[in-house]
Amino acid sequence: MKEVDNEASFIHWVSKARKGEKAVYYDGFLMMDRERFLQAGGLVDQFPQKIKAARVAWKAYMDGHVLLVQKRKDACSYEYIAIRT
Repeated sequence: MKEVDNEASFIHWVSKARKGEKAVYYDGFLMMDRERFLQAGGLVDQFPQKIKAARVAWKAYMDGHVLLVQKRKDACSYEYIAIRT
């Protein structure tokens, strides 16, 4: 499974991936990590690259290019996976 860790690599993967191919675009607990960043005083446009990649993955989902799933690793850790449609 391919790993993508920034916006550009996710966009490139979507443009080249075949139907059914998978990519991990985030590893951790996305919503908690996002909220922790914002509570620490970070701004949305300053999100770390992996969180930005997750935002691009959501847009690709909304545009019908991928399905998004999560694979639980432990109590508070997941692999966030995009599957090319």
